Amino acid sequence: MTPVNLWDALRIIGFADVIDIIVVGSVLYFLLLWFKRTKSAFVARGIFIFVLLYFIARLSGMYLTTWIFQGFFAISLIAIVVIFQEELRSIFERLAVWSLRRNSHPLQPAEVEILVRTLSRLAHEKIGALIVLKGADPLERHIEGGWELDAKMSEPLLQSLFNRHSEAHDGAVIIAEGRVARFAAHLPLSKEFDKLAGYGTRHAAALGLSEKADALCLVVSEEKGTINLAESGMLQKMRTPQSIEHKISSFLKEKSLPSSPKIQNRFFISNVKEKAASLLFALILWLTFVQGFKPASRVFQIPVEFKGLSKAMEVQSVRPSRIRVSLAGRKRELDLIDSSELRISVNLENATAGIERVYISEANLQIPPSLRLVHAMPPYFDVQLARRAGGALKSF
Repeated sequence: MTPVNLWDALRIIGFADVIDIIVVGSVLYFLLLWFKRTKSAFVARGIFIFVLLYFIARLSGMYLTTWIFQGFFAISLIAIVVIFQEELRSIFERLAVWSLRRNSHPLQPAEVEILVRTLSRLAHEKIGALIVLKGADPLERHIEGGWELDAKMSEPLLQSLFNRHSEAHDGAVIIAEGRVARFAAHLPLSKEFDKLAGYGTRHAAALGLSEKADALCLVVSEEKGTINLAESGMLQKMRTPQSIEHKISSFLKEKSLPSSPKIQNRFFISNVKEKAASLLFALILWLTFVQGFKPASRVFQIPVEFKGLSKAMEVQSVRPSRIRVSLAGRKRELDLIDSSELRISVNLENATAGIERVYISEANLQIPPSLRLVHAMPPYFDVQLARRAGGALKSF
């Protein structure tokens, strides 16, 4: 597509097209962020390169390459579902959570203080612990074992659950809606071994859950007596009770106030490169698959051509010799058509001397079958014939 044609294509973008591009760009953006934080990001990059090569082949008119790529796409769809089954399931879960979001009951400041004091005391006594604060994502699919509790949070309760002599000592405590919802739960273990260097199973479980859901996981090391925090697939060491309290409060505020102005401003200023890439890719998709297939019309100057003329006749004049013809079809086909191949072909096999008026129709118009005639200006032309010796095909 030349710069002129590209500018013409962009000028005809309507309001519905803008919304269409933004919606597709938003979907691509969230998919990009999701795959970016998972181990499947490298595979997603390979698929993106594969799709980009297909677009280049299609736009360049490489029909054999395009045909081969289309055959691979049918197989690739199955492969994508298999490779990204966990990511796709999580995406659909988040969509369901967003559509069914209801008012939550987060921890109150007094309960946050109880949680911080408990973690500090457990760390001082080097008692291992794993506490999960539920976010917006459902956790049931990622958690195994344990017992339902649904109890009001208190410092004695948490200390008893992590008592070394308790069966629940090695499991995780799940806090949801401001209450201790479950204890002795088993979490999925992370396989990010580079991040887990020097850490134990509890840290692997906390990191594993944070990779699959938006929960905040707090870990007390039994060997070192330190407190670590796992969120969004990252481990962070907490050095003071104040930093723990600040982190928990920020997490609860973000999950309970998803539409606050601060979070909205952060949305617009974060991941600018990813947003720009997603919108650009959505625009390329629109130019490739939508804009080129929109109905359009274009006017061509088409010459008149005669065939079947007897050798005893000759064409003395044609008025007009070139006709302005309006053709309709898909915009991409109109842009790619070679106007020099268009002809108005008239059979003069039975013509006689004199002036003959010929009306233009699709029967005498040589155009691609995917295009149709809208109208001709003028709708006819006059050809003057006379007898002569010799004669053959003549164009005007």
